[in-house]
Amino acid sequence: MIRQPQLIAGAAIGIIAAILTFAVPAEAGTCSPVAGKGRAADPATATTRAQIELTRKAARLGGKITQRSTDCKKGPPGGFVCKMTAVVCPRSS
Repeated sequence: MIRQPQLIAGAAIGIIAAILTFAVPAEAGTCSPVAGKGRAADPATATTRAQIELTRKAARLGGKITQRSTDCKKGPPGGFVCKMTAVVCPRSS
């Protein structure tokens, strides 16, 4: 007898948890972090390649780049690796 109320209470909590998990509305207007990497013999070309990759990813997300930072380091012998990170936010209508 005592098990039946516990079972009903457990099932009710499970149903409420499932509803709350799947009923969360999609947040429109959220920004996403994006990264791009470029490799080349000189830092200017590596930065340009990273920027091109970053721009493609931002276009795929349908947003615009709001913040950007670049970090270039010597990579393989005689080359540079530049990583560019940015925040992409949805375009305002």
